[in-house]
Amino acid sequence: MPLSFPRLALPLLVSSLVVTADRLETLVDALCGAPKLRLPLAVDPDSTAILEASDDLFGADWQPLLQLSPGSGHHDWMDPEARSRTRRFYRMARVSRPPLEPVSNFRLTDHRGESHELYREGDSRGVVLAFTTAETLATDWARLRPVVQSFTSSGLLFWMVDPRDDRASLAAAAGAAGVTIPVLQDSAHLVSRSYGANRSGEVVAIDSATATIVYRGAVEDLCEPVPGTVVRQPYLAEALTKFLADQRPEVEFVRPSGPTLGLPSPRVADYRTEVAPILKEKCQTCHKPGDIGTWEMTSHASVAGRSYSVRANLLEGLMPPWHADPAHGRFGNDFSLTAAEQETVVSWLDAGAPRGTGADPLAAVPAPPADWPLGTPDLVLKIPRQNIRATGQVPYSYLFVTNTLRTNAWIRAAAVRPGNRSVVHHSLIFQVQPGTLSQMLAQVEAIRGGLSGYFAAFVPGMKQVFYPADTGKQLIARSILVFQMHYTPTGAATTDATEIGLYLRDTPPPAELKTGAGYSRALDIAPGDRRSRVQAEHQFTTAVDLRELSPHMHFRGNSMRFDAVLPDGSIQTILNVPKYDFAWQALYRLEQPVRLPAGTRVRISGTFDNSRWNPFNPDPTARVAFGDQTSDEMFIGYMNYTEVR
Repeated sequence: MPLSFPRLALPLLVSSLVVTADRLETLVDALCGAPKLRLPLAVDPDSTAILEASDDLFGADWQPLLQLSPGSGHHDWMDPEARSRTRRFYRMARVSRPPLEPVSNFRLTDHRGESHELYREGDSRGVVLAFTTAETLATDWARLRPVVQSFTSSGLLFWMVDPRDDRASLAAAAGAAGVTIPVLQDSAHLVSRSYGANRSGEVVAIDSATATIVYRGAVEDLCEPVPGTVVRQPYLAEALTKFLADQRPEVEFVRPSGPTLGLPSPRVADYRTEVAPILKEKCQTCHKPGDIGTWEMTSHASVAGRSYSVRANLLEGLMPPWHADPAHGRFGNDFSLTAAEQETVVSWLDAGAPRGTGADPLAAVPAPPADWPLGTPDLVLKIPRQNIRATGQVPYSYLFVTNTLRTNAWIRAAAVRPGNRSVVHHSLIFQVQPGTLSQMLAQVEAIRGGLSGYFAAFVPGMKQVFYPADTGKQLIARSILVFQMHYTPTGAATTDATEIGLYLRDTPPPAELKTGAGYSRALDIAPGDRRSRVQAEHQFTTAVDLRELSPHMHFRGNSMRFDAVLPDGSIQTILNVPKYDFAWQALYRLEQPVRLPAGTRVRISGTFDNSRWNPFNPDPTARVAFGDQTSDEMFIGYMNYTEVR
């Protein structure tokens, strides 16, 4: 039967299936003037109790207010929303508790341009996500900040997630509010939708050990009946206290009351006209017969059958393998999915990947890759066949090959083709003047093994491309091309005969393309260090047009950033790679050259992850220094440029 509150005359309806009126204690909070309920906790460990409310006793609009965990006894709770209603009805329902499912992993970049991935935070006890927007960030942070200050030392991480605003807006809002935790940009709404967030101020607390949700909902509820007096219901703080004590929080969910995030409703795109064209342009270029992709994307069924992995790769930023931060710079060879394209594909996958009608665009499979993707070279030079042993580390080989051209020439591309991709880790090629062996070795030594630049290169994941149209490199008559070969044995003895294809220009280019680098050999990465920082610089003594950039690190490489420090002291970020991937070492070609005046210093900063949470780390117990082998580390920021005359 309905119960009324004498002060507010607010009826209360309690489901007779769960609890009877004589077992329910009700009163009105003396300060806040809101109904205060003593709610029975579910005793059955396989069930949970949900409190719902409605303004219409016989209506259908019953909204869940909070969810209680299995336990014993009672929980006191005050409804802050009731003060704004003329009447309020409540009911409780006991429902079966579904099994806890692991939450989705994801990787996002924060307002400072740093990458964060949920599953690589295993040293933390838990991670708390707080959803927000630039408009509400100050309010949301004001409520969250005391919890952050109380629990950060307990091994908890706190991230705010903004699914609505551009990087500049959220960075400005974070700075103005004095936010001290990362604010992650969720431009494609993938994380917000995966976690079911729809209001600003909503939080999700995750147990790192099990990747399951401990609590979700409001940070707190409060009322201020008189100036200087605040009555709080600190849901998040209470839940975290219980969690850190290895106990189940009494309250697992409280409906958040902040403004809606304002995200558009998910739309299921048409496979044939919307989804397949994206996959064909951005994915099938590698996922086709004979190419580098690990599976062939040749039909709707081939994608639908891998819905889980495709979705996971998009949330984790693994595919397509393009790692430049879109907030800094525009690149002519950018093959990443835009935020809108990511949202289109994931919404389609979440809807069950419907096939629709009409012909399947993916069935028209492109031709397999040619031996030489840039076409038949004008000149091919090959190293002598090398015997590669089955096991162990192979020292770098330096192999000398004579250029057979008898006159100087200009080239528009140099494509390196490994003879045996299974063992060729990388190949850097240097050009030196012919001479005695000691003279040529001295030239190679001056190049410092590639630290100062290279003539041509093959590294994992880098596509061979023509140079920018108005540039070229000079091939000196009868010069010596020195192949630096790095082999990684696979368990079986084999051979290799890597070659280089040279593409000649008909006329000299307007500008010569040069390769330089900023690097640091002073690496000392402690065991287990998750974010070991390092910095290097390269100064240009003449004005240059910067054309292309390429970071190079090994398995522990985590991030790299190129900032131009101009002579007037201003700083321009040219490229930020928040999450470096050793398997996909991209060349980032600027859509428009960046003019740098003489005296500009390019500051290259980055981080290494030597923790056990780095899935590519060969040995998280090792102290790591600079070295040639992949078990060592390198820190090199290559730059292709032309001088301004």
